[in-house]
Amino acid sequence: MQGDYTAGSLSVYGMGGVSSIVYSNQNHFTVANEKVIAPAISATQFKGGAMFNLQDNFSVFGNFGIVGKPPILDNVIDSDGAVSSDPINEKFVSAEMGLNFNAGMFAVTANVYNTNWKDRNLTRSVVTGAGDSGDTDIIYLTGVNQTHQGLEIEASAQLMDMLRIDAAVSLGNWKFDEDAVGEYKNEAGDLLGTYNYALKELFVGDMPQTSFVFGATVTPMKGLRLQVIDSYYTKNYANWSPTSRSYDTGTAEADIDREQVWEAPSYNKMDIHASYNLPKIAGLDLNFFVHVFNALDATYVQDALDNSPYNGYGGTSHDADNAEVFLGTERFFNTGIKIRF
Repeated sequence: MQGDYTAGSLSVYGMGGVSSIVYSNQNHFTVANEKVIAPAISATQFKGGAMFNLQDNFSVFGNFGIVGKPPILDNVIDSDGAVSSDPINEKFVSAEMGLNFNAGMFAVTANVYNTNWKDRNLTRSVVTGAGDSGDTDIIYLTGVNQTHQGLEIEASAQLMDMLRIDAAVSLGNWKFDEDAVGEYKNEAGDLLGTYNYALKELFVGDMPQTSFVFGATVTPMKGLRLQVIDSYYTKNYANWSPTSRSYDTGTAEADIDREQVWEAPSYNKMDIHASYNLPKIAGLDLNFFVHVFNALDATYVQDALDNSPYNGYGGTSHDADNAEVFLGTERFFNTGIKIRF
């Protein structure tokens, strides 16, 4: 269900919905072709926002959302066919405020955002019986919450007919809020085991949290377009799993691993794009193009895995010699002709 309302300078919209999902798993590697079906999981979502035009060229806006996301199949039915007795929905609570401004040749859009990712689905399989015949249960870790905050700005300037400048800034701060814990209880409610994970204040990995992009587009003659885009990425923490930070109940605080994950070096990458409209042939519009990616042939770490179990050296510290890195693509290009008819 969704709706919108406009009155003068004010525009408001909202939407709400309910979804339901049922997971099943059939094991074709057994004689009985065992099939398990998990109970239906329901989730709700609500999103809303508003924009107000202060002047013809200046407006402010805000958005808000609460979204429930059911766990994925692997967190409801594990490889042994065990079904979670109480699956927990992930929750996203987000808010954003910003402004749009344009004045002749200049245009700017800026916004600040805050997203709380609550009850991130991380599970642990627990064997409840002895030996290979033991049953398996799934417990959810509570407290796996992340906060994503940041500022984003996009600006452009048409300095003259043949020259346009674009720039973008994204400043992010994405962290885990608290430590996580998982408790396993039997049907009578007796506590059989506690599992602890040290996550508080650790940065979220696998994506640069801060970036700066600058672009210039030149059209020196009709049909010819040249563009250079230079991008700088930083605050790029290695990918890691919260389950790697487990510790036993009663462990002294000094012995708990709370070291920050490895931060890959910042890097700069330039791309160049050009196109030219060729004269028509047999009534066909022809456009010649060429794209050069990583034009300066920079060597950079695009992705990394913290404390790699396969390519690490020197123990289990969270530094460069224990990270597995994936370098960015070397300079390459493609070219061709686009035909419109």
